[in-house]
Amino acid sequence: MKNTRQLILKRLAVTRQATTNKLAAQLSINPITVRNHLQVLEAEGLVMTSEKRHGVGRPHLVYQLTNVGQQEIASNYHSLTESLFAKLEQQVGKNGVSEILKTIGEEKAQDHKLEFNASLTEQMDHFCDLMAEQGYQVDWAMNENRVYIHNASCPYHHLRQTHPEICSMDLSLFSTVLAKELRFEKSLSAKGAACIYSYEVIND
Repeated sequence: MKNTRQLILKRLAVTRQATTNKLAAQLSINPITVRNHLQVLEAEGLVMTSEKRHGVGRPHLVYQLTNVGQQEIASNYHSLTESLFAKLEQQVGKNGVSEILKTIGEEKAQDHKLEFNASLTEQMDHFCDLMAEQGYQVDWAMNENRVYIHNASCPYHHLRQTHPEICSMDLSLFSTVLAKELRFEKSLSAKGAACIYSYEVIND
Protein backbone atom coordinates (compact mmCIF):
# COMPACT_ATOMS: atom_id res chain seq x y z
CA MET A 1 0.00 0.00 0.00
CA LYS A 2 2.76 2.43 0.96
CA ASN A 3 4.70 1.61 -2.22
CA THR A 4 1.63 2.43 -4.32
CA ARG A 5 1.32 5.82 -2.66
CA GLN A 6 5.00 6.48 -3.37
CA LEU A 7 4.36 5.68 -7.04
CA ILE A 8 1.46 8.13 -7.07
CA LEU A 9 3.63 10.86 -5.54
CA LYS A 10 6.39 10.25 -8.08
CA ARG A 11 3.91 10.33 -10.95
CA LEU A 12 2.45 13.64 -9.74
CA ALA A 13 5.98 15.05 -9.52
CA VAL A 14 6.33 14.36 -13.25
CA THR A 15 2.87 15.25 -14.54
CA ARG A 16 2.32 18.33 -12.31
CA GLN A 17 -1.45 17.74 -12.19
CA ALA A 18 -3.55 14.65 -12.84
CA THR A 19 -7.06 13.31 -12.40
CA THR A 20 -7.79 10.02 -10.67
CA ASN A 21 -8.48 8.33 -14.00
CA LYS A 22 -5.26 9.63 -15.54
CA LEU A 23 -3.20 8.33 -12.63
CA ALA A 24 -5.02 5.00 -12.75
CA ALA A 25 -4.25 4.61 -16.47
CA GLN A 26 -0.59 5.59 -16.06
CA LEU A 27 -0.02 3.25 -13.13
CA SER A 28 -2.33 0.44 -14.33
CA ILE A 29 -4.28 0.56 -11.06
CA ASN A 30 -8.04 0.52 -10.48
CA PRO A 31 -9.37 4.11 -10.25
CA ILE A 32 -11.16 3.34 -6.96
CA THR A 33 -7.88 2.15 -5.44
CA VAL A 34 -6.09 5.26 -6.68
CA ARG A 35 -8.82 7.47 -5.20
CA ASN A 36 -8.47 5.76 -1.82
CA HIS A 37 -4.70 6.32 -1.84
CA LEU A 38 -5.16 9.95 -2.85
CA GLN A 39 -7.52 10.51 0.06
CA VAL A 40 -4.86 9.19 2.44
CA LEU A 41 -2.17 11.35 0.81
CA GLU A 42 -4.40 14.41 1.02
CA ALA A 43 -5.08 13.74 4.72
CA GLU A 44 -1.32 13.55 5.25
CA GLY A 45 -0.86 16.92 3.55
CA LEU A 46 1.14 15.49 0.63
CA VAL A 47 -1.35 16.24 -2.16
CA MET A 48 -4.05 18.84 -2.71
CA THR A 49 -7.04 19.08 -5.02
CA SER A 50 -8.42 21.76 -7.29
CA GLU A 51 -11.09 22.00 -9.96
CA LYS A 52 -10.16 22.38 -13.61
CA ARG A 53 -12.64 23.08 -16.37
CA HIS A 54 -12.50 21.38 -19.77
CA GLY A 55 -15.07 23.08 -21.95
CA VAL A 56 -18.70 22.68 -20.95
CA GLY A 57 -19.91 20.44 -18.17
CA ARG A 58 -18.72 19.84 -14.65
CA PRO A 59 -15.08 20.63 -13.84
CA HIS A 60 -12.63 17.81 -13.25
CA LEU A 61 -11.03 17.28 -9.86
CA VAL A 62 -7.25 17.31 -10.29
CA TYR A 63 -4.52 16.42 -7.82
CA GLN A 64 -1.06 17.90 -7.39
CA LEU A 65 1.74 17.74 -4.86
CA THR A 66 1.89 20.16 -1.97
CA ASN A 67 5.25 21.63 -0.95
CA VAL A 68 5.45 18.91 1.69
CA GLY A 69 4.78 16.26 -0.95
CA GLN A 70 7.50 17.64 -3.19
CA GLN A 71 9.95 17.60 -0.31
CA GLU A 72 8.98 14.01 0.45
CA ILE A 73 10.02 13.02 -3.07
CA ALA A 74 13.30 14.89 -2.85
CA SER A 75 14.27 13.93 0.71
CA ASN A 76 16.42 10.97 -0.30
CA TYR A 77 18.79 13.25 -2.19
CA HIS A 78 19.28 15.93 0.46
CA SER A 79 22.35 14.52 2.18
CA LEU A 80 24.18 13.74 -1.05
CA THR A 81 23.55 17.11 -2.67
CA GLU A 82 24.57 19.01 0.47
CA SER A 83 27.90 17.16 0.48
CA LEU A 84 28.46 17.77 -3.22
CA PHE A 85 27.81 21.51 -2.90
CA ALA A 86 30.13 21.81 0.07
CA LYS A 87 32.93 20.16 -1.91
CA LEU A 88 32.28 22.30 -4.98
CA GLU A 89 32.42 25.51 -2.97
CA GLN A 90 35.73 24.43 -1.48
CA GLN A 91 37.11 23.93 -4.98
CA VAL A 92 35.75 26.92 -6.93
CA GLY A 93 33.99 29.22 -4.46
CA LYS A 94 30.35 30.42 -4.50
CA ASN A 95 30.77 32.50 -7.67
CA GLY A 96 32.33 29.56 -9.46
CA VAL A 97 29.44 27.34 -8.39
CA SER A 98 26.95 29.93 -9.72
CA GLU A 99 28.68 29.98 -13.10
CA ILE A 100 28.65 26.17 -13.27
CA LEU A 101 24.94 26.12 -12.42
CA LYS A 102 24.14 28.73 -15.09
CA THR A 103 25.89 26.55 -17.66
CA ILE A 104 23.99 23.48 -16.47
CA GLY A 105 20.71 25.39 -16.80
CA GLU A 106 21.57 26.39 -20.37
CA GLU A 107 22.53 22.83 -21.27
CA LYS A 108 19.35 21.39 -19.75
CA ALA A 109 17.31 23.86 -21.77
CA GLN A 110 18.63 22.43 -25.06
CA ASP A 111 16.42 19.36 -24.56
CA HIS A 112 13.26 21.47 -24.31
CA LYS A 113 12.01 23.28 -27.39
CA LEU A 114 9.06 25.63 -27.57
CA GLU A 115 7.04 26.55 -30.65
CA PHE A 116 7.58 30.29 -30.80
CA ASN A 117 5.05 30.73 -33.62
CA ALA A 118 2.34 29.67 -31.19
CA SER A 119 0.30 32.09 -29.10
CA LEU A 120 1.60 33.31 -25.75
CA THR A 121 -0.92 31.10 -23.93
CA GLU A 122 0.14 28.02 -25.89
CA GLN A 123 3.83 28.77 -25.35
CA MET A 124 3.48 29.25 -21.61
CA ASP A 125 1.25 26.21 -21.12
CA HIS A 126 3.77 24.12 -23.04
CA PHE A 127 6.58 25.59 -20.93
CA CYS A 128 4.75 24.57 -17.73
CA ASP A 129 4.34 21.02 -19.03
CA LEU A 130 8.01 20.79 -20.00
CA MET A 131 9.12 21.99 -16.58
CA ALA A 132 6.77 19.53 -14.87
CA GLU A 133 8.78 16.75 -16.50
CA GLN A 134 11.80 18.13 -14.61
CA GLY A 135 10.01 18.07 -11.25
CA TYR A 136 8.84 21.69 -11.13
CA GLN A 137 5.29 22.83 -10.43
CA VAL A 138 5.18 25.94 -12.57
CA ASP A 139 2.22 28.15 -13.36
CA TRP A 140 1.99 31.56 -15.00
CA ALA A 141 -0.12 34.69 -15.09
CA MET A 142 -0.20 37.91 -17.08
CA ASN A 143 -0.25 41.29 -15.31
CA GLU A 144 -0.19 44.38 -17.51
CA ASN A 145 2.82 43.90 -19.82
CA ARG A 146 4.66 41.24 -17.80
CA VAL A 147 4.36 37.47 -17.59
CA TYR A 148 4.85 36.18 -14.05
CA ILE A 149 6.09 32.62 -13.64
CA HIS A 150 5.28 31.03 -10.30
CA ASN A 151 7.56 28.12 -9.45
CA ALA A 152 5.36 26.67 -6.73
CA SER A 153 7.56 23.80 -5.64
CA CYS A 154 11.24 23.88 -6.49
CA PRO A 155 12.78 20.38 -6.52
CA TYR A 156 15.96 21.91 -5.06
CA HIS A 157 14.18 23.79 -2.27
CA HIS A 158 16.27 22.21 0.49
CA LEU A 159 19.45 23.49 -1.15
CA ARG A 160 18.16 27.05 -1.49
CA GLN A 161 18.25 27.47 2.27
CA THR A 162 22.01 26.89 2.49
CA HIS A 163 23.11 27.40 -1.12
CA PRO A 164 20.98 30.19 -2.67
CA GLU A 165 23.17 30.10 -5.78
CA ILE A 166 21.12 27.08 -6.89
CA CYS A 167 18.52 29.63 -8.09
CA SER A 168 20.92 30.69 -10.85
CA MET A 169 20.35 27.32 -12.54
CA ASP A 170 16.57 27.72 -12.59
CA LEU A 171 16.86 31.28 -13.85
CA SER A 172 19.20 30.15 -16.62
CA LEU A 173 17.02 27.15 -17.51
CA PHE A 174 13.77 29.13 -17.67
CA SER A 175 15.36 32.04 -19.53
CA THR A 176 16.96 29.81 -22.15
CA VAL A 177 13.86 27.69 -22.78
CA LEU A 178 11.68 30.79 -23.14
CA ALA A 179 14.36 32.80 -24.98
CA LYS A 180 13.54 35.69 -22.63
CA GLU A 181 15.49 37.75 -20.14
CA LEU A 182 13.82 36.71 -16.91
CA ARG A 183 13.93 38.72 -13.72
CA PHE A 184 13.90 37.07 -10.31
CA GLU A 185 11.07 38.77 -8.43
CA LYS A 186 11.04 37.21 -4.99
CA SER A 187 10.62 34.11 -2.90
CA LEU A 188 6.98 33.82 -1.90
CA SER A 189 7.98 32.62 1.54
CA ALA A 190 11.23 32.66 3.42
CA LYS A 191 10.52 29.10 4.47
CA GLY A 192 8.53 27.97 1.45
CA ALA A 193 9.54 26.39 -1.80
CA ALA A 194 8.05 28.95 -4.16
CA CYS A 195 9.68 31.66 -6.27
CA ILE A 196 8.47 34.15 -8.87
CA TYR A 197 10.19 35.12 -12.12
CA SER A 198 8.93 37.54 -14.75
CA TYR A 199 9.63 38.91 -18.21
CA GLU A 200 8.30 41.78 -20.24
CA VAL A 201 5.94 41.22 -23.16
CA ILE A 202 6.69 43.58 -26.01
CA ASN A 203 3.77 44.10 -28.37
CA ASP A 204 4.67 44.92 -31.96
